[in-house]
Amino acid sequence: MKKLTMLAVAVMCGTSAFAQDVYKQLSKIKDYNEAYNLLKGNLGSISSEEKAKCYNVLVDLAYDKVVKEQATITSNQMAEQMGTKVEPYDTVGLYNAVMLSLENGVLCDQFDNEPNLKGKIKPKFHSSNANRLYPIRFHLINAGIYYQAIDQDLSYKFLSTYVESDAYPLFKEQDRSKDNNLTQIAYYAARDAYLLKDYNKAEYFADIASNDADYGKEAQQLKLAVMQAQLKTHEDSVNYVNKLKEIYAKDETNDVIFSTICSMLLATNDKAGMNEMMNAKLAKDPNNFTALALLGQLNMNERNWDGAIEALQKAASIESTNPAVVASIGNCYMYKAQEAAEKAAAKTGNIAPAAEKVIIGVYEQAIQYLEKARDLDVKSEFKNVWAYSLYTCCYRAYGPDDAKTIAAEAYTK
Repeated sequence: MKKLTMLAVAVMCGTSAFAQDVYKQLSKIKDYNEAYNLLKGNLGSISSEEKAKCYNVLVDLAYDKVVKEQATITSNQMAEQMGTKVEPYDTVGLYNAVMLSLENGVLCDQFDNEPNLKGKIKPKFHSSNANRLYPIRFHLINAGIYYQAIDQDLSYKFLSTYVESDAYPLFKEQDRSKDNNLTQIAYYAARDAYLLKDYNKAEYFADIASNDADYGKEAQQLKLAVMQAQLKTHEDSVNYVNKLKEIYAKDETNDVIFSTICSMLLATNDKAGMNEMMNAKLAKDPNNFTALALLGQLNMNERNWDGAIEALQKAASIESTNPAVVASIGNCYMYKAQEAAEKAAAKTGNIAPAAEKVIIGVYEQAIQYLEKARDLDVKSEFKNVWAYSLYTCCYRAYGPDDAKTIAAEAYTK
């Protein structure tokens, strides 16, 4: 037994000596990649305490690069003011060094907070790394912007790391309340995560961004889109609607949630549920634009053109410059005229002159709204709602050779 104990002590001493050798070797290396490869090849043979020391060496090497490039940037700013020569700096190298500093700082902190051989936790590098690494995080934003048009994945990596690093245990003592960029960058990270179909991260970032003064509403809409993208069954949709109703119950002024609930009820063919939502909304707020517009849409789906026109006209009186709503009124008149024409010609195949005059009058009402929508839609963002309808109405009301019809046809191309 004594020999076994001595052997164990010898092995521990040998391991300790070997670990010290790894750290000593790392301490002499000036190249980050060389140091990284050395540590990677020996990680399995050293203790947590030694790993913390070794990862701190990697932090030093990466951070030295950051300091060097930052010094050049500062020097160049002064040179620009003085009108003297500026020096080139390694932009990509700087951004990579910031990322490596943080990555290794996190690993160093992880092992630094593990019990040592005596079972005690005595972090040696936590404070120094937190104090020097937290301030360089802003470079991650610049990196994200830099890579936006070059490499979307890299852009997302830098922006998402900026947001996630705010919650690193390494930075728990830092004053994070002064970070005015976090919620806005969280919105961009959420958007990128959504496009990359990383829905868990997209929802996480959107929750943070929902507190942003400028992007809060967009973040909320994005979160709803993330949730909708994951719906696969009817049961998923029903559960989603119920979850939205819980959120809406806490803030019935939130028209984004209200609109989404109604759209989902419409998609799941729950007309009774949608009517209940809209009636309750209009009972409390008779001039709510969103509810009136949705009521108009519901009536259009039911081919109740007069009901749709009434609701949409009320909506347009609240937001008179909304081209989609104005165009929808025009479309209602167009469909109403088409149905009247079909009914009038049902028996003989011909439309009596008196009936034709009334029908043309309805088409002309449609044209008034469709032309107004065209004029409001200065960027042609809603062209698909009014362009072909305008041409159809002009063709029917004035004939194919009329100047108005020819002009309207041009919008369809």
